Amino acid sequence: MFLVQILADVSGRVPLNPIARWEWVFPVVEAIHICGFALLVGSIVIVDLRLLGVSLSSQPVSRLAKELSPWIWTGIIIQLTTGPYLFSGDPSEYVQIAAFRNKMLFLFVALVFHFTVIRKATASSTDSAPLGWRRPVALVSLALWFCVLLAGLWIGNL
Repeated sequence: MFLVQILADVSGRVPLNPIARWEWVFPVVEAIHICGFALLVGSIVIVDLRLLGVSLSSQPVSRLAKELSPWIWTGIIIQLTTGPYLFSGDPSEYVQIAAFRNKMLFLFVALVFHFTVIRKATASSTDSAPLGWRRPVALVSLALWFCVLLAGLWIGNL
């Protein structure tokens, strides 16, 4: 049976991409993608809430950001692995969906914002300073990640 499947792959009758071949692959990869997103955004929300002064106020911002950094990077790696794989299932369809294009735009802006502005806001030199300008920065970060989430949810509904 396995040999027949390989020969079918070579002849072009059955798609080579497992996401298009087996119906269970997409939901499994999608579940991993969602878990990675929860890990990424959950970690970032904790940092943003600290910048807002809402939670963990006894812990220095820089220390919290440093401790959550491996979790943020793990979430990013999961996203950047599973996302393109999901996209490969039907790229011509995804690029036509406005929600997909918006998600990619918001994701890009949110990542750039995180690695520039949020990184500056969580620097160790700012630990003793009042939150001041960092509060609106945290609100912008939360809004960007919320937009990524909404756009991602809309992809499946269009």
